[in-house]
Amino acid sequence: MMKVLMKGMVVLSLLVFATGCARKALDASREGSISESYAGVVQNVEPVSIKGDGAMTSILGMILGGVVGNQIGSGSGQDLATMGGVMVGAVAGEDADVRNAQRITVRLESGKVITTVLAIDANNPNQFRAGDPITLFITNGRVTEIR
Repeated sequence: MMKVLMKGMVVLSLLVFATGCARKALDASREGSISESYAGVVQNVEPVSIKGDGAMTSILGMILGGVVGNQIGSGSGQDLATMGGVMVGAVAGEDADVRNAQRITVRLESGKVITTVLAIDANNPNQFRAGDPITLFITNGRVTEIR
């Protein structure tokens, strides 16, 4: 029974991983929303990290930790190793949910200066430098994109 459960967990983790590699799309809440755009010049860029909630990476860590733990020992020792692997994997997975980002300060054409933090990912692959001319998009009071 335990081997069937472990195989199921491996298949589930592969499915989750495969869907995470799919092309990124805009959130459904953006459909029909109005964005304001502003021209400006990047004044300062600072590399930062964003810590996520760790839910997905924690689940993947639990699965991987359980699989690895299940390879250790036999009988009740194997069960304990599997449980320990799940716990260690959950903690390690939560800590692994960190993304690269940039804290960007922009002087808009109006003279107003704003600062925002944007993750560097498929939805925002650009990395900016001071002096770059940009267009900033704001939707529902949040910077949603910089080009």
